Amino acid sequence: MNLFRRVCIPLLRQVPKIATPRVVALSLLTSHLILFPKKVNATSISNPEGTNNGFNKYEKFSDQIYEQIHQTHDIIIVVDPDRFVEHFLDELLQVVDQVVKVQKVRSKRPLKVLTLNEPITEKLVRDFEQKYKITIEQDTIMLLKNKYIQRIYNFNANDYFENRILLINYFKKINKLTQKKLNEFEQILSYLPSTETAVLVYADKTSPQYKNVQTRFCIMQQNDNYQKNEKLHWILIDKAVADKLGIQNIQNGQLFFLQKSSKLNNFQSSIIVNNKKLLITPAGTLGGKSVDNVMEDLTQAYNDVNVFSNRSFGKSSTKYSIVLELDLNKIPKHEETRLVKAFGELKKYLKETNPELLAKTEFIYLNKTPKDNHLGYQVYIRDDQKYGDRLRQHQETNMEIMKKLSVFNEFGQAHSYVYRLDEQIQVSKDSLISFFMAVKNGHASEYFQSQEQPKYKKYSVKLVSKIFEKEVMESKKDYAIFQYSKNCHACGEYGQYYENLALESYKQENPTMIYGRMNNDHNKPSCIQDFPYTPVFMVCKKGIQKYPYVYRNQKFTPDLLKSFFSVTNAINLIPEEQYQKLQAERALFMQNQQ
Repeated sequence: MNLFRRVCIPLLRQVPKIATPRVVALSLLTSHLILFPKKVNATSISNPEGTNNGFNKYEKFSDQIYEQIHQTHDIIIVVDPDRFVEHFLDELLQVVDQVVKVQKVRSKRPLKVLTLNEPITEKLVRDFEQKYKITIEQDTIMLLKNKYIQRIYNFNANDYFENRILLINYFKKINKLTQKKLNEFEQILSYLPSTETAVLVYADKTSPQYKNVQTRFCIMQQNDNYQKNEKLHWILIDKAVADKLGIQNIQNGQLFFLQKSSKLNNFQSSIIVNNKKLLITPAGTLGGKSVDNVMEDLTQAYNDVNVFSNRSFGKSSTKYSIVLELDLNKIPKHEETRLVKAFGELKKYLKETNPELLAKTEFIYLNKTPKDNHLGYQVYIRDDQKYGDRLRQHQETNMEIMKKLSVFNEFGQAHSYVYRLDEQIQVSKDSLISFFMAVKNGHASEYFQSQEQPKYKKYSVKLVSKIFEKEVMESKKDYAIFQYSKNCHACGEYGQYYENLALESYKQENPTMIYGRMNNDHNKPSCIQDFPYTPVFMVCKKGIQKYPYVYRNQKFTPDLLKSFFSVTNAINLIPEEQYQKLQAERALFMQNQQ
């Protein structure tokens, strides 16, 4: 650890710190926009194209126009399009035109696009904040206003690169459940899958709080975790319909969810619609609560009547997650029913014997093909609290803090905090109880996922968990590693440059560094810290392999990457014996000073 401080950290300080998501978005945006410093001087902004851009076909923003249409139209305000470089301007114009087309088909309510052609000056920002209670930021691209939400939404660079579908979802209508719409609603419920949930909120049109309830329900629909199937969200505005659904003593703002009666909710039911048994459950109210608190109420109500959690309402803070992961194409229906029943019995047992533990435990159902498994299903438990600490490790360079986060065990190995039930054990109530208690009491072995070792090589060595210790940690040479994932676009783009460096090394008669690559999705070696993101470029230097150099830079170029590997390879560490002697001399000197 001291060796790491003396030799590695001083060099790493010369490398920029890892970017936050917001900085990453801004870095990406610099190739598209002309960004401004905090103190903006409008006269310094220039665009060779002037105002000749595709947005000229849209009307210019003014306070008068906004006042005339904000009650009757959905609105997009494109902020100062003249600051966009040409290729981004064309792309943005296509996106806005597509939103306009979708909205024209989907809603009778007109969508108006306006352009705010003034440069982003301090005066403009102040005026907008005072008039419309919205702050225009440096990376603001558009301002959005829909029918239901009075407050203007600031659509910025992060939204554009990470959540562009928000432009479509933001303007979707709210379904109003009336006598006329009852047949349509019943048809939807008839084909409702057991894994999906319909949500209702009662809004009394005669109440002065009607618009408030409508607004809050719309805000709730914008929540990132909320399911996006708009046909499953309804505002109930007719008490006669509530009576037909068997809802008594209904109150303004009250929430309900409906789901198909199935093994996932122990076959409970409240009503029958078109010969389908459905369960309708009250889930709190919209009144006087934040959206996060409303989601917590929905989550709690759902968990009370179902075996597994519904993550559409968001993930609550938990200590443990117990997961049933199964491939429905590989196991018969009765086997799925047996497994779900065993989980339901475990949940019932915890509710009766240890409700505090149950409150800290999330039951998760995943329909996906299990990795490293031959049964077609697997059961595993994750210690969410410690796993969360592990995810923080990549932000830390202080080894003392990393120790407090429990990154390594007493043998210097990394934790996975994932525990898998042995395939040889039959899943039942008793076996799940024993397994859960073993994890809780620290008697279960951690599980580290691994791919099979490949039978061929590229220019870089294919690394997997099973050979990582021997191949990297016991290597007599420095080891460069590229951690990638299958669906990572940047990995595919940068990987070719990495392979070129590996080829150069391969051609050398006696290379001083070995180049390897590892799929981060399928490999979590126990001998080194985990990274919950990709791509990762790192060097495990001979002698201090457990403390790798990691490429941390907001920018990427082939030359920067090549320089990173050449510099780390060229660093000569102080020999261990000499360093230990220096440490002893330092300790003696400090002792004599006291």
